[in-house]
Amino acid sequence: MRGAAVPSQGATSREWPRWARRRPADFALLLPLILLNLVVLGFEEYHPFLRGMARWLALATLILALYVSRVGRVFFLGVGSLALIAAAAWRPALVFRGTLEIVVVGSFTALVALAPIAILRKVRKEFVEEGVGADVVLGALCAYLYIGSWFAFAYRSVALLSRAPFFAQPGAERPLNYLYFSFITLTTTGFGDLSPVYGPGRMLAAVEAIIGQLYLVTVVALVVSAFRKGR
Repeated sequence: MRGAAVPSQGATSREWPRWARRRPADFALLLPLILLNLVVLGFEEYHPFLRGMARWLALATLILALYVSRVGRVFFLGVGSLALIAAAAWRPALVFRGTLEIVVVGSFTALVALAPIAILRKVRKEFVEEGVGADVVLGALCAYLYIGSWFAFAYRSVALLSRAPFFAQPGAERPLNYLYFSFITLTTTGFGDLSPVYGPGRMLAAVEAIIGQLYLVTVVALVVSAFRKGR
């Protein structure tokens, strides 16, 4: 087992500089940042400080997610640079709206989708090579929360592309409602106070509900069961 881990460490050393490998971060750092990001994204419209902080905190969370997932250095720098450009253009996009807002929000949505993929890739690697530890459990939880965050961005992108309200309820087009609806759908709680008004939004919500259920009964259940057996 130890002999097999040496090539993997060598590959990492070629991808990351020495300072980045000295004390690698883990998912214990990422989880509270994701939770803070969700709070700020949800309530950004209620306070000017949160409104200015939201996009930069989302950028920091995405960068940390890629870093703790140990993606390749070129990939990390490329995605980080694109995310930085999208975050810098977020405020002008909200002011001028139109095509610029669609491009910026859509680009950030596509970049955020990379985070849960990278996290699950890292979780799978640790699961196979080292078994289930606390970091694997926390990583699975981080990916689950990031899936809900991504769908919130996706719903907003769908509304911008369709140039029509996403929700059937009048006056519901607010950042907090997108985030709230996403996690209510992901957990299949389904309070019924918000609902998509047209086909693409409804099918996207159905996909999220299916993913949420499959994730809980497969990934989370497998990780938690293996963790308990290991202990």
